[in-house]
Amino acid sequence: MDAIVIGSGFGGAVVAARLVDAGFTVTVVERGPWRDTAPVQAAGIAERAPLPRTGGMRYALRTLHLPFGPARGLTINRHGLLELRVAKTVKTVCASAVGGGSDIWAALMARPPADYWDGRAHGVSSAMMAGHYDRVFRELGAAKPRSPATVPNYSSHAWQDQSFFSAISEEEQPYMGFHHPRGDVGNVMEQGAQRPPVDYGQSNGIFGSPTGAKAGVDACYLVPALGTGKLTVLASHEAHSVAKTSDGHYRVVVTDLRRNTNATLSAPVVIVAAGTMNTLRLLFESRDQGLLDGMPALGNGFGTNGDCMASWTVNDTPVRDSCLGTPSHGRVKIKGHEDTGYVILAAGEPPPVPTLLRNFVRRSVARTYQVIGMGQDAADGKVTHERGRLNIAFNLGGSPIYRRLFEAFGELGAQSGWRLKFNEKSALVAHAMGGCRIADEASRGVVDGSGEVHGHTGLYVADASVFPQPVGVPPSMSIAAWASHVGDIVARRLAAVTR
Repeated sequence: MDAIVIGSGFGGAVVAARLVDAGFTVTVVERGPWRDTAPVQAAGIAERAPLPRTGGMRYALRTLHLPFGPARGLTINRHGLLELRVAKTVKTVCASAVGGGSDIWAALMARPPADYWDGRAHGVSSAMMAGHYDRVFRELGAAKPRSPATVPNYSSHAWQDQSFFSAISEEEQPYMGFHHPRGDVGNVMEQGAQRPPVDYGQSNGIFGSPTGAKAGVDACYLVPALGTGKLTVLASHEAHSVAKTSDGHYRVVVTDLRRNTNATLSAPVVIVAAGTMNTLRLLFESRDQGLLDGMPALGNGFGTNGDCMASWTVNDTPVRDSCLGTPSHGRVKIKGHEDTGYVILAAGEPPPVPTLLRNFVRRSVARTYQVIGMGQDAADGKVTHERGRLNIAFNLGGSPIYRRLFEAFGELGAQSGWRLKFNEKSALVAHAMGGCRIADEASRGVVDGSGEVHGHTGLYVADASVFPQPVGVPPSMSIAAWASHVGDIVARRLAAVTR
C-alpha cells in the first residue's frame, strides 16, 4: 500500500479520498465501526453497529476517561459512539465511528477569519486554503433552505420578534451539510453526495443520522472511494503505535476489536487524523515506547475553540418544539452581546431511552434548547502523557472569550425570563484542538506547513490538533480543508517518488 490513514473523520476521510483520486492505494484504520445508516446499507457493508438513536443507550458511550482509574479509561461498549474525557476544567467529547465527528456534528459549515492561515508556516496561506474550502463545501453539498420561514426553529425567523435576540440576516447564517426536504433547497453551491429527501420532523443531531440526511464523510468520501478498489477501510481496528523502520517506512500496530487479533501494517506514508485527543495519545505513546523521537512541542498550545453550552428551557406560547428542524437551528445574536463569539441554537435531542419512556422524554426535551457558544480562546493549554494517561491543563479564566460568553448567557436568561443553566468552571468541549501545531520550527510546533512532522519524513497529521489557534467558528470545514491541502501535497510527493 502507498499510505496508511489513522482515523476516518473530517481529516482522515478527506485525505484518504484525495490520495485515492490521485491513484494511490490507501488503508484507513478506524477504531469505531461502520454505523447502520441508509448510505452504508446501500453500499452493501455487512458489519455495521447501530447508532444510539436506533440501538439504544448502550450504544451511546464507548469510553469514559476519568482523572483516576484505568489510564486508558473505562470501556463501556467498544461499539459505542461517544468517548468522554473528564479533566478539571474541561470535558472533551469525540465520536468513534467510520465517519468520525460527522456522525455527531451540527452540520454547520463555516470559515475561519479571512487571514487565519497567514503567517503560520511556509507552504500554507489563506489564499491557498480558499480553494480547499470551496471544494469541501461543494463535496458536502453546502446548502441553505429556499424558504427559511418554513423551517421549524430556523433562528433568523423563529425568534425575529423576540427582543432578547438582535436581527440576523440570511447571509450571516452558515451553510449546512444537510439535505433539506425536496424542493426546499436554495442557494446551493453545488450538490455533492446524493442524499435522500427528509422532513424537518426527523432528528439528526448528536446521536447520528440514520437516513443519511446529514452529510457524513463516510457516505460522501469513503463509500465512493471504496468503489475504486484502491481503498481499504479497517473498521473496528485500533492503532496502538507508529514506528519508523530502518528502510524509511512506517509500521503501525493495530488490533481488530471484533476478533481480538493483532496485525502490523507498513507503508512509506502514515497520516494521523484520529482527532485531537487520540492523535496526541498515539504520538505520545509512540514516542514513549522509543518508536518515534523528537516532537519537543507535542502537547503545547492546546485549545477548546471557546466551547461552552447552556441549557435553556423555554416556556413560550404557542409552545415551541426544539426537536423539529435542522440539526442546528442556526446562529443567533444575543442583544447587547452581538459581537461575543459565535453563538448557535442547537436542536433538542431526546436520549435513546426505552420505548415506554420515549413520549415522556420527548415532551420534556421539546422545551429545551442548547445555546452553544464558541470563539478564539487563548490556546495556552497543555496536554501531557504520564504513565499511559493523557492529562489536560487548561484554565478557562485565562481566555476572555469564556467570561464574555458566560455574561451573554446570563443576559439572555435575564432578558427572556427563561433561565439558562451552565457551569462557569467546567466546559464541555466538542472541538478540542492544538497540541500538534503547525510552525516552521520543531521547537514551536509539531508539523510544518505541509502537515509533515518535523524530523519524520512521510509522517503527517491531518486533523484539528495542527491548528495554531482556535478558529472560533464550527471547525469541521477547516479540518476538511486542511486535510484536502495535506492530501494534495502527499499525492504530489508520492507521485514524484513512485512514477
